[in-house]
Amino acid sequence: MKKYLLISIFFSFFEIINAQSNDYKSIITISAFAPFRDQRYNIGYMRKINERWWVGTELAYGTSKITPVSIDHFEGKNRIFEIKPEVFYSLAPQSRLKHFVSAEVFYLNQIGKEISGKYYDENDVYYSFSSADYKRTKYGLNINYSILLHKESSWFGFMPKIGFGIRQRNISYNNMIGREEEDAPRDGLPFDYHLNQQGSNLRFNFNVDMKFIFKF
Repeated sequence: MKKYLLISIFFSFFEIINAQSNDYKSIITISAFAPFRDQRYNIGYMRKINERWWVGTELAYGTSKITPVSIDHFEGKNRIFEIKPEVFYSLAPQSRLKHFVSAEVFYLNQIGKEISGKYYDENDVYYSFSSADYKRTKYGLNINYSILLHKESSWFGFMPKIGFGIRQRNISYNNMIGREEEDAPRDGLPFDYHLNQQGSNLRFNFNVDMKFIFKF
């Protein structure tokens, strides 16, 4: 009896979503890139205010144990948290394909405990180390463009997104053990390790993503 009741609730839920898809005001987004490229899972929510304006936010979280790839080339205990509030303006509200321009602020905090790996210091000297505590913070602003790819009668779709902005990044290492200078990498993607460079810097930021969307 319980089995049939659960099946009925399951199909009723999707019937309600499908019935509301033509007059949706809320969208849940899930990033397809974040678990593999950014080493974290990213889930967002968008709410329609009127025909032109939407508001939303995204939350992201990752650890060394739950993401498919290692975090920032480090071995050890890592945790990443990110929040990104956003305001959207619809360029063509009557169109089936919704085009959005948005302003997004973001804040990221990453903590590593007893990690090991390689990095550049503030003088561009390349080192390896056996253990250290790591902290990275990043905050800034992006201006994004996105398109809602969906059918009006469907509760599911896609939202590609691209944007540019500016960000401030701060990276520090503490309690370091076993640091040794090494030759900088010359093959593969040597610039990847500059992502771990110690110090603070202000740079341009590039944002690209593909999101699965669920309307209701």
